[in-house]
Amino acid sequence: MHLARRAARPPGLRLLPFDHPAAAAVLASVAPDARHSSVHALDGNRLFSATEGFAVTLTRLKGGRVLLATGAYRAYPWVVRHRTTLGRFVPDLPRPSID
Repeated sequence: MHLARRAARPPGLRLLPFDHPAAAAVLASVAPDARHSSVHALDGNRLFSATEGFAVTLTRLKGGRVLLATGAYRAYPWVVRHRTTLGRFVPDLPRPSID
């Protein structure tokens, strides 16, 4: 979450934990198990999840369009399947404040 906040470019990106009231309202139509199993992105009034949600998120990050153009964003399902292993390499940082 920290890296995405730093890489966000205008119009920016608002990252919310699943338990944030605004996120809970947007994700009310998503089954609880699916809510926590992937990334979700709201673009206008349209909700995108999993690989599509990741692609929408990349459009808001500096350099993200390169990952879209190369198709690298399609690695998202693999990352999700291996998140426990990959998470060992991500440092634990304090939870960021919500803007």
